[in-house]
Amino acid sequence: MSSGLYAALSGALARMETVETVTNNLSNANTPGFKKDRLCFASILDQATQNRRSHGVNYTYIPDRKIDFSEGVTIQTNRDLDVAIEGKGFFKVKRGGQEFFTRLGNFTRSKNGQLVTRSGALVLGNGGQPIDLPDGVINIDENGVIFGKDGEAGRLGLFAPDETQLVKQGSGLFSYNGDSTAVKQSKDGRLLQRHLEGSNVQSMQEVVVMMTSMRGFESYQKAMKNYFSIEEKTNEIGAL
Repeated sequence: MSSGLYAALSGALARMETVETVTNNLSNANTPGFKKDRLCFASILDQATQNRRSHGVNYTYIPDRKIDFSEGVTIQTNRDLDVAIEGKGFFKVKRGGQEFFTRLGNFTRSKNGQLVTRSGALVLGNGGQPIDLPDGVINIDENGVIFGKDGEAGRLGLFAPDETQLVKQGSGLFSYNGDSTAVKQSKDGRLLQRHLEGSNVQSMQEVVVMMTSMRGFESYQKAMKNYFSIEEKTNEIGAL
């Protein structure tokens, strides 16, 4: 079997995975706080080339999937407990004894008056503690200070984790491959009350990537068919 066939196959598989990733991005284009994924392509040469001999074949593979943390469009909601982050930073929440980071600020009030996410995770203040909300209208300034009818009631935490250590866990949450309690406050962001950050997926850009990947997949398919045809002809000649 020609080694070129395996090279074409590796390229086709990489393009298929790209299409799957783009499809997931597009399906979340209207999901608040969603961060799109991007694949990193690389190649590996066969042993002959690595030993500086001829007839090497370049195989495509995907060593890593990265999250694009660029900002999404800010959407006005007019809800007191909706908060968007402008610039760098993440909220910190706690669920089931584990801490997570998120940029999705569609918060609500729990039955016991604490600030929580829609899934019930506790939203943590700048000192890592839960936030008790006063009754009535809530106002939140750009620094995260929460005001009720009797004045200051707490402060939202805005943290700056190492983005390369964040792992998607669904519902806009990211776990942290490190000590989340050691993550410092962000100095490069501000908060905007009654707004939410939308998805950072740009639909037209994703469609272009998908079309390019599908055309690449079709080209690799044709290459594989040609290799099979050559293999059959070679076997016929050998049988004469």
